[in-house]
Parts: sequence; structure tokens; C-alpha cells
Amino acid sequence: MKKSLIALSLAALPVAAMADVTLYGQIKAGVEISKVKVGSGDQAERSKTATEIADFGSRIGFKGHEHLGSNLNAIWQVENKVSVAGGGEWAGRESFIGLEGGFGKFRAGKLNTQLKDMGTIDPWEYNNNALGLGVFTRTGDRVVSARYDSPVFAGFSANVQYTPRDNANPKDKYSHDEKSKEAYYGGLNYENAGFFAQYGTAFHKNAYQKADGKHKAGQVHRVEAGYDANNLFAGLGYQFAKGVDSEYSYIGALSNGATDVSDDDFNRLSPADQQAVNDAKARRLKTQELAATVAYRFGNVTPRLSYAHGFKAKDVNSGKKVDNTRYHQVVVGADYDFSKRTTAMVSAGWLKAGTGNDKIQNTAGLVGVRHKF
Repeated sequence: MKKSLIALSLAALPVAAMADVTLYGQIKAGVEISKVKVGSGDQAERSKTATEIADFGSRIGFKGHEHLGSNLNAIWQVENKVSVAGGGEWAGRESFIGLEGGFGKFRAGKLNTQLKDMGTIDPWEYNNNALGLGVFTRTGDRVVSARYDSPVFAGFSANVQYTPRDNANPKDKYSHDEKSKEAYYGGLNYENAGFFAQYGTAFHKNAYQKADGKHKAGQVHRVEAGYDANNLFAGLGYQFAKGVDSEYSYIGALSNGATDVSDDDFNRLSPADQQAVNDAKARRLKTQELAATVAYRFGNVTPRLSYAHGFKAKDVNSGKKVDNTRYHQVVVGADYDFSKRTTAMVSAGWLKAGTGNDKIQNTAGLVGVRHKF
């Protein structure tokens, strides 16, 4: 009898040790159809229509806490990228360890920045940027860093975050031959009676070089505000970025990568065209954008509409406007909730940037399903 009790107690130990662990996640995927057109008239280059089964950011995570006494808890989380289309990454999403108490919350690990957490006006599921506000929210990062979040006071909260130079540029950690790429992030939040407002910022040290040879920090500032209650959602956002985008990366985001040049294609270009690509990668931009989303829930159905506008970008050195960087975007769609955990999604999007021979038109549609657990 004693041996049976001992065996039963030993078998229960792993369960007790894992009693504070929560398993959670989302599986979301669907069929995405898209086509990109560059240029206009007879000279336009049209891509083939891409039809693919796409994963929209599925994840599986583990999180837990331990009470340490005196209103202090140890907290941890490991969130993993998974994909119904194959592949994934262990701890590829937000993963950390930290302490939480009356003072707030301090964490270290791979963490969302405030800009990453501010996706309220971008509730869409998508891979193609035409099907969501992916261009507007491109500045949100998940970085190896330390972050402090304050407690909530009368609806207000704040956070600060820091990425050391050797996490930002690990190849240089023992030599420090290159300029430091350390980064600073911060945010302010307010929420009351359904109304919300958020501000996020990022400073990337030595992000670009001025014409006089001096290095300058890249910066991002974004504000979002709106109302989310009583089945209604309405939100507005404004973003200013300087020195964090190159012309090449910005055009690539607008075209969903259709304008990117592979190494093989680059080697086949003429010297003049190769120089043009290199110049586009080196040229840093100053951008301003606006975005808005409205949605209303009717029973199990939530129709939704988003609009985004990007003003013509400027070269940070010369101040000249850069062609084919002004864009307009519309996304329309709806969610249908089969249950609290399972939702069907349908959406269509259109994004147009620039004019003339280098005009970009990105058109896409999507049907998918999301399940939360």
C-alpha cells in the first residue's frame, strides 16, 4: 500500500510542477490570390496570377508564472512560429522571462516593440500587404531587448525598451568596428470607456549617413486613436518615419516583393541598372502616412473597411521627393464567427503607388479560417 502511494505521488509531481503553465495558440490559413502590375499601357509588366495556400501567422505558445511573495511574480513565455504550409521557428515570436509586481513589469527576451503592439487599426489576416495595412505597420518590430511596462494609472500606461548594440549587430560584438546600431523604443497608452489612444516611437542609432559623412539616427513616430465598444470599431492612425526605410525596401513593401531583385537577376543587369539598384538601397527616405479602419458587428458577422494613404516620400539628404512612393490603398472584407474560437474570413484589397511607367498596382483576395485555442 505504501509503495502504491509513493508511486502515485511521484507520478503527480510533473503535473504539480506544470500547474501554472498555459498552452495557447492560433491556427490560421487560407487561399490567397494576388497579381502585381508595374507600369502602365503597353509597357506595363504584369505578373502571373499567384494562387497559394498561405499561413497567416499561426503560433503555439507556452506561458506561466510563479508567485514569489510580496506581490511579486516570475513570468515567462515561449511563443513559436508554426505554419500549416510547413516550416516554423522555435521561440520565433514573443518569448521572454521577467518579473511582475506592483511596480509594473520588467522582461528580457525577444519582445514586441510598442509599434508592433499598436496593430489595433490593422485587424486583417494576410500575407500580401494589399490585404491589410502591412505597409503602414511595417515599422513594428520584434527584437531581442529589455522592456519595462508601467502599471495602469487612471487608464494611462507607458513603456520603455532597449536593444544593446551587440544584439542589434551580433557580427560586430567582439570588434566594434562598425557604428553602434543600438535601438530605443517607447510608448504611451490610454483607454477609457471604449475610447483608446496610443503613441509609439523608435530610435535606431546610426541608421543612415548624411551627405557630409555624419551618421544620424533613424526614427519612427506613430499615433493611433479610436473607439472600440458596443459592436463598433473606428480607428485612425498617423505615422512619420525618417531614415529607417530605403527606397528599395519601401517600394518592395508596396509591391509585396514583386520589384525585389534576386542575386541572379542582379548579376544579369547592365552596370547602369546595377548602380540604380544599389542607389535605391542606399537612399534613405522620410515618409508620412495615414490609415483608418471601421467595422461593425452584426450578430456573427463583422464587415470591415480600411483605407491608407502614403504621401510622396522624400530623400533624407537632398529633401527631394521620390517618384512612385505616394500610395492609396483600400481593403474590404468580413469575418463570420462560427463560435468564440473559430472564424471564417474573406477580404479583397487594392494598392496603387506612383504614376507612369513605374506605377505599381497590387490586387489581391483571400478566403481563410482562424481557430484560437
